[in-house]
Amino acid sequence: MKFFYLVLAVFLFSLCGTRAYGQSLENLFGKDNLKKVADAVAGQLDIAPKNISGQWEYSGMAVSLGGDNKLANAASDLALGSIEEKLGEYLAKAGIAEGSFSYTFNDDGSFATNYKKLKLPGKYTFSTEDKSLELDYGMNEKFRGVAMHAQVSVTASGMELLFSADKILDFIGKITSSVGDSKLGELDNLIKKYDSLKVGFKLVRSAE
Repeated sequence: MKFFYLVLAVFLFSLCGTRAYGQSLENLFGKDNLKKVADAVAGQLDIAPKNISGQWEYSGMAVSLGGDNKLANAASDLALGSIEEKLGEYLAKAGIAEGSFSYTFNDDGSFATNYKKLKLPGKYTFSTEDKSLELDYGMNEKFRGVAMHAQVSVTASGMELLFSADKILDFIGKITSSVGDSKLGELDNLIKKYDSLKVGFKLVRSAE
């Protein structure tokens, strides 16, 4: 199926280049159909239970500086590098590493965040259009009222979850019992300098 979409994409782009068919691809096929072709070629899957169900193991952190003001955030690439380095140090200290942190998603809308021996169950809702997940931890007494909104990209073998930076740091502080840690405070001060910063996790599908 991916091969079909790849051939179709090549054909469409070559068609667009001929004067006889001067209309843009967008006018010819519409934004939605073009997006589906582009996603298929890139290997991206829809955000839906059938594509995210299973065990996903932590493989690294993800950082993104969004919004329309990237240039206003001086040397954004250097800033992201600094944040990644400091966040990596903090996560390692907190014990979030490969083999100790994961997510489990089920077809029935339930999920769990797994950290060492701690298992935090919850319910999730998804939006295919917005490519997002809403993770509700209300099934756990300690985390009742905690909900996390994540921007998601998923392929057959990998997933990336990006959260509002202040929200995910607060969540990490809670599950690792490191609220008030000086390094967490340093990170909090750092991320407040940048608008639209999102921080999260790179995950790989566990071989079951």
